[in-house]
Amino acid sequence: MLTHARQRLAAVLKSLGSLLSPAGDQQQTAATIVRPWRDDATREYPTLGLTPSRALGFLQNADAGMPRLQFELFDEMLQKWPRLAAVEATRRLALTGLEWEVTSTAAGDNDAAVTHCQSVLSGLDRFREALDHLANAIAYGIAVAELVWEDGQLVDIVPVPFSRLMADPNQPWRLRVRTENEPSLGIALDEQPTKWIVHRPRPRPGRHFDAGLMRASVALYVAQNLSFKDWLIYSQIAGMPVRVARFDPGTSDADKKALVKMLASLGTDAVAAFSKNVDLKFMEAGSGQGKPYQALQEYCNTEITILWLGQHLTTDIKQTGSRAAAEVHDRVREDLLVDDIGDEGATIRRDLLTPLVRARFGAGVQVPGFRRSLVQAVDTKVLADTLAVAVNDLGMEIPRRWLHTALGVPEARAGEATIQRRSDA
Repeated sequence: MLTHARQRLAAVLKSLGSLLSPAGDQQQTAATIVRPWRDDATREYPTLGLTPSRALGFLQNADAGMPRLQFELFDEMLQKWPRLAAVEATRRLALTGLEWEVTSTAAGDNDAAVTHCQSVLSGLDRFREALDHLANAIAYGIAVAELVWEDGQLVDIVPVPFSRLMADPNQPWRLRVRTENEPSLGIALDEQPTKWIVHRPRPRPGRHFDAGLMRASVALYVAQNLSFKDWLIYSQIAGMPVRVARFDPGTSDADKKALVKMLASLGTDAVAAFSKNVDLKFMEAGSGQGKPYQALQEYCNTEITILWLGQHLTTDIKQTGSRAAAEVHDRVREDLLVDDIGDEGATIRRDLLTPLVRARFGAGVQVPGFRRSLVQAVDTKVLADTLAVAVNDLGMEIPRRWLHTALGVPEARAGEATIQRRSDA
């Protein structure tokens, strides 16, 4: 009994010590908070029997701090609407498909900090996975990843499942993450600020879960989903000929029921046996020129594309479109990509590079930046003419590395055979 009491006392003192320890000491442990949990695999399937009022209820629950059903709704929307899945992937992959680098933010910055951050991030096995997860914030409005530290060194980054996120019921401006040890209230992220990356493009103060393009897509999904179901029913009815069987006056009820049953079997078997006295006719279904549901489907597809890409011509080129016009609209979409790059870079610098630099160099060193290498599609002849003026006439110094990237030509390695400049005759 005495030994058991001592063990309980030691456990209490250990818990008390962890509560009293400063936030800076908490990051020195390799303990991973977000570990695999059985609850991550459970699903509620909110799109089953989905109605406008039910969809509104999911969004209102998210506003109240419980966004799990909203996030599950988003997941199923991507699975059930091919156009939405396509434009979401286009927007997200346009960002994650670009190469990343750690750069100096101003002249005279500490190059050692840049080199250190680049080396640490390149050495993390799951950094690419973490960036892909954070990019989902474009759709979901928020994405969180856990930083795992060991003796002041970053050793891993763990994506946090969206089903784990919630807001504090008493302090709704505080974001929390549900864990196996705290399945109801979770743990507050602001208690360990160097432990989490919280990516929220275009955040709204105090409102964690009402942003993101998926939220704006819900109404279009409900309209598309309900009209598509009605269209399938309409197509089944309108595309099948109407079977009409006539019977003589005085036919018994039993014969009438048998006749109706045989007509019903024609819908699937297309085979039936009738008496010679039965007058059977097939009335062709209407041509369906009205297409009452196709117009709504096309409207939803067009609007969802504009919402995500800023245009729709690159996905809906028909006889009325042209490749040249599509390329113009594609450059408009590039404006959105530049904004996504800026949002991502600001989050990575604040929540990842800053604690990396502080842990290694202290508070007196400038934190480097994080950016994606965006190469705009340009006419190489136009670029060459522009560079000729910039270098020869204006005396500008053009970095060779940038030029190789802009032209899509890799730099030659030492000793590698190269194409020589043509000598003038």
